Amino acid sequence: MKGLGDLMKQAERLRVEMARIQEEVAGKKVEASAGGGMVTVACNGRGEIISVKIDPEVVQAGELDMLQDLIVAATNEALRKSRDLLAQEMSRLTGGLNLAGLI
Repeated sequence: MKGLGDLMKQAERLRVEMARIQEEVAGKKVEASAGGGMVTVACNGRGEIISVKIDPEVVQAGELDMLQDLIVAATNEALRKSRDLLAQEMSRLTGGLNLAGLI
């Protein structure tokens, strides 16, 4: 049973370290833009949108459909970057193991 106890301790250490990394990544910021920088979206490591910047010329052009598409594209890219950031940090912790279902 000693082996099982050691395994449980190791799993607990891994859980604590994963929680620490998630908290650390939550404080980081990623940005993505669309339309050559006409729309820029920033989000944190938790996948929460924290800002949206829109070039005033896009609004003046009256291209509402285009603006909406640019916002969606930039937002999706920022969220993807946020997920990738967390996955990279977790991969370093686990030595490349895929624990996607656990985080």
